Amino acid sequence: MSIVAHKAEPLCLAESQWYEMQLGDLFFYVMRKGEVYWTTQDYQESASPALFKPLAPVSDLPEHLEIKEKIYFPETSEQLVITLQLADKPYQVNPAADVKIAPQSRLILYVSTPLWLQVRAEDEGEILAEYPTVIPRLSWVGKNTTEGSLCYSTRSSAPSVFSEVKHHKHRALTALELVNDGEQLITIDRLSLPLNILGLYHTDSGGYWTESVRYRIKPETGETTIVAAQRPPDELGDVELISSARSKDKSSRFRTAMNLIMG
Repeated sequence: MSIVAHKAEPLCLAESQWYEMQLGDLFFYVMRKGEVYWTTQDYQESASPALFKPLAPVSDLPEHLEIKEKIYFPETSEQLVITLQLADKPYQVNPAADVKIAPQSRLILYVSTPLWLQVRAEDEGEILAEYPTVIPRLSWVGKNTTEGSLCYSTRSSAPSVFSEVKHHKHRALTALELVNDGEQLITIDRLSLPLNILGLYHTDSGGYWTESVRYRIKPETGETTIVAAQRPPDELGDVELISSARSKDKSSRFRTAMNLIMG
């Protein structure tokens, strides 16, 4: 069994046998004992090259690790599956350099964020355990210390040319279209991206993506309109939905969950 199949894969394990999977910085371990699944995880140093190894048997659990979770899942018509998902909180994306957009102009930036590994019931059932493939950095986004929300933070080179986009097996890409509808120059040094309300897609040639997101900004008033596309960029061709959005609240998802912050 391999997560590289991209679809949710049944967790078919031999009795009392430890299995290991490596993805990003994550070492994920799981063992089945009867109707109970034991899981734990470890992480390499973030500066190390990204890991990538399909789920496979190992001789034993590393000595320094302890069991983190025991999941009781009786034999039913459902199966446990292992799959990938986007983050459970919004991400504050910090471009490596400030982005300036001339009046009545637009720019597309491509940013990537780490994926989450999930163990859940099949058919998008209950999430029983999940682990980020990279330990995220927490940040606060808001007007002040009392108005805002906790999110993750990442620094990105944010290329603006599609051909310069780098694909990673543990990260998803999002195309952000920034439109300056005003008559003043806009400078942007960070963006808040609500991955918990976007879906995860995959294409064999382009890796993992989310729906594209468009920001329409009027710098004179500070008014920002934010709209999600129905799919990732058209340049990718056919794409396959891997995981639906965590949040199903479509009526207010971009009005309340996204916040553009201009420098």
